Amino acid sequence: MRTFFAGLAAAFLLWGNTAFGEETTEAKPMKIKLSFNQKEAVVQMADNVAVEQFLQMLPAEFEFIDFAGEEKISEFPRPLSLAGAPRGMIAAKGKMFIYAPWGNFGFFYKDHGSTLDNSLIVLGEIESGLEHLAETKGGFSARIEVLGKD
Repeated sequence: MRTFFAGLAAAFLLWGNTAFGEETTEAKPMKIKLSFNQKEAVVQMADNVAVEQFLQMLPAEFEFIDFAGEEKISEFPRPLSLAGAPRGMIAAKGKMFIYAPWGNFGFFYKDHGSTLDNSLIVLGEIESGLEHLAETKGGFSARIEVLGKD
């Protein structure tokens, strides 16, 4: 009798996972690559509506400028809808962000603050190559493309 109930329980578990559309594998995080001045940086992207819109624009070329000696910023080719995008981020080095009041985006290569800033929307975090952004003086052109999923 125990064998019958064990088999029945196993069948319900298998049926439950497929009948309700549950995935057995988790989605892998998306990454992008910035290529500039014969160097590159890889960014682990966040999971939000702003990121989805940004990824649809890629691959693309962007012109970056240095801002305040702490960040590299650029303009989107077209405006993003920020409705539903999560507001609030600490302006820490390595973070990729949207500055909502201006509608632009960038990367902090130095810490800018230690409190939550609701004018920032997180896009991602630099996984490798932060030192290349930090050592690049002034403006530069960069190609940004989706690397895909790991």
